[in-house]
Amino acid sequence: MKKILFGFFVFVFFLQGYAFSQTTFLELYNRGGFFDTNLEKQSFASLLGRFEGKAGWAFLEHKLHLYGVYYGAASQADDYWNNYLTTGVGMRVIPFNSYRGRGWADEWIKGVKFFVESIGTTYLKNSVSAEALAKTDCRYGLEIWHEWNQEAPIPSLPWGELWAQYAYRETNFGWEEFKDKIFYFQPKMGIHLGDMIKPYLCINVTASAKEGPAYSFLNIADYGLGIRFQPFQDIGSRQDLFRKFKMFVEVVKVSYLKDKPAEANKQVSQDVRFGVEFSYGR
Repeated sequence: MKKILFGFFVFVFFLQGYAFSQTTFLELYNRGGFFDTNLEKQSFASLLGRFEGKAGWAFLEHKLHLYGVYYGAASQADDYWNNYLTTGVGMRVIPFNSYRGRGWADEWIKGVKFFVESIGTTYLKNSVSAEALAKTDCRYGLEIWHEWNQEAPIPSLPWGELWAQYAYRETNFGWEEFKDKIFYFQPKMGIHLGDMIKPYLCINVTASAKEGPAYSFLNIADYGLGIRFQPFQDIGSRQDLFRKFKMFVEVVKVSYLKDKPAEANKQVSQDVRFGVEFSYGR
């Protein structure tokens, strides 16, 4: 997979001088705050931040992207899986980016992306415990990101957003051969209260074919209520860095889709979280 990806990079860069116009792009996503259980253990009660970024080139009227990518996490907790930096390269195809839907039911189609990434990770805390884990991973699949009624919103109508991903993972940075698929599904739907306050319903589902208590974190769902405050949503253009800055509070229930964790203190039934989130370029 790595050789194929590298060969494609060389091929596209060779051709761009002849036929393709290109533009650069930048995408950022950051979310951090206090998590009572973090769906991990009853006494998590720590600050946790997750960070994601992509930067690269867009070709073929933005239907083809080549990029560098990073994923990171930092926490007060000493667990290696909450303190890491993952970097690599990727390619994605967005075949429907010019699609014009007839309404809310199909307008999300333009957000469908097919991707492949080759990545490696470094653990920033307690790396000794992760010495036996896989350090590289290849993933490929499809991803959707879409927002409803949030750019120039109509206050009388509900708003929504959806992030979903279905991907094959080669190692998942795990302790044994993985070679399986993971499905993430995270919709939100809410209403506008004034210009900046937005209560909502949220669902976060993680599902896989893996079985057993050790993989309970890959078969879990949380669902509940949230509220967000967006103080800068009306500033400047849609590309301003803090336009999508949000302060949020969520209270959720937790369900295990298959086996529960083996240790009793890692079986959680709810989570309370509050913090900040902002994205750029997506």
